[in-house]
Amino acid sequence: MPIRSICCCIALLVAAGQATAALAPNYQRARELTAVINAVAAAVPKYPIDKVISQGRDRYAVVAGKCTVIARIVALPAKPGLVGPRQFEVALDKPECD
Repeated sequence: MPIRSICCCIALLVAAGQATAALAPNYQRARELTAVINAVAAAVPKYPIDKVISQGRDRYAVVAGKCTVIARIVALPAKPGLVGPRQFEVALDKPECD
C-alpha cells in the first residue's frame, strides 16, 4: 500500500510539473494590449499613441496622432498536450492617416 501511494504521488508531481497554467483574463488582456501598442508604435513611429479602442473580440482601433490603425489579435495554435497562456500575434491593417 505505501509503495502504491508513493507511486501515485510521484506520478501527480511529474504531471503537474509539465503543465503551466493559463493566465488570468486581466493579465492575458494586458499582454495583448502591450503587443498591440508595440506593433502600432513600430508601424507609425512618427506619432505617439493617443488611444486604444476595443471594437469587439480581438479587434482594436488605435489612434496615433493623425493616424488610425486597426489591430487584430490572431491566435496561434497551441502545442498538443500543453496548457498555458494563449499564444498570438498582432495583425495590422494599413494605417489611415489624415
